[in-house]
Amino acid sequence: MKKALLLLMGWIVTATWATALAASSPGGKDLVDRLGCLSCHSLRGQGGKKGPAWDGAGSRLGPAEIKMRILCPGRGMPSFAHLRPEELDALVQYLSELK
Repeated sequence: MKKALLLLMGWIVTATWATALAASSPGGKDLVDRLGCLSCHSLRGQGGKKGPAWDGAGSRLGPAEIKMRILCPGRGMPSFAHLRPEELDALVQYLSELK
């Protein structure tokens, strides 16, 4: 009985922790808003004109290329190498879905 109770408690703690972690992980769209990406880039006719438009980015670029352009951008764009790995992954996934 004690073993079953301990296993149940462990499962509850793990499930609670995983739920809290998922809730705190940023989504790609949230990061785009927070980082102000659309002050330079445009999407669906909205946003800036300094950087390339994101429409169809996922059709033109693979995930590895998107990641490289975020980490080691060309002229005019600041590096976002300071992003946490899960933030970078969320941005790459978001941009990859723009087909």
